Amino acid sequence: MSETNHLILVVEDDADTAQLNARMLKRKGYDVLLAYSAAAARAFVHEYAPDLIVLDVGLPDCDGFTLCKEIRQGSDAPVLFLTGRKTTKDKITGMDTGGDYYLTKPCSTDEFIAVTKRLLQKAQQEKDRLNQAAKEAAVITQGPLTLMLPENAALVNGCNAKLTPKEFAVLLLLVKNKGKELTSKVIYENVWGTEMNDDKNAIRMHVSRMKKKLGTDNIDGFSILTGYGGGYTFTTM
Repeated sequence: MSETNHLILVVEDDADTAQLNARMLKRKGYDVLLAYSAAAARAFVHEYAPDLIVLDVGLPDCDGFTLCKEIRQGSDAPVLFLTGRKTTKDKITGMDTGGDYYLTKPCSTDEFIAVTKRLLQKAQQEKDRLNQAAKEAAVITQGPLTLMLPENAALVNGCNAKLTPKEFAVLLLLVKNKGKELTSKVIYENVWGTEMNDDKNAIRMHVSRMKKKLGTDNIDGFSILTGYGGGYTFTTM
């Protein structure tokens, strides 16, 4: 692919128009796929997941509005309608079926390229926002304690406490229930996924080892308290 790393699918049944648009896009550094029918467009969307789709309405095997609705079921790629259909009703239908912008033929090269660039920028900004949100959701910070969920790692002041998977699961459960005392039975059933029965010492041993690794007796900012009834509470100061 080119330096832009953007792949654009042009869906247009007129070969001359399709190739003209493709040349304009390629001169701007974009990679281009050409589809002359809805069937070809569906296959390209499925196989290549283009970053933007330039879509005509008048296709030989399906109208572009219907195709846009189908594409929207499995793709968030922006759709730019580029068509000779100019009525207000057509423009509204294009937006209602999932289109992001509607240009009518003939349009200037500068307008076509400007809209294409802006739609790609907006799509990239949304991807970046969602990726950042996903990263933030995968990290829990409580004072000096940081839980990295994908790695099952607990960091205290940036240092990995090297908890076992079970120890991490117990800590995560306590942190998610901050300020609430959880009984050994509740912890066991949530972490081990079965009834505790007579295995009461398992939680005590895991919590004891976990606290030692975290250094809770020698650090400020958070603590794991043991209740009179044998329950455990995660707190921050």
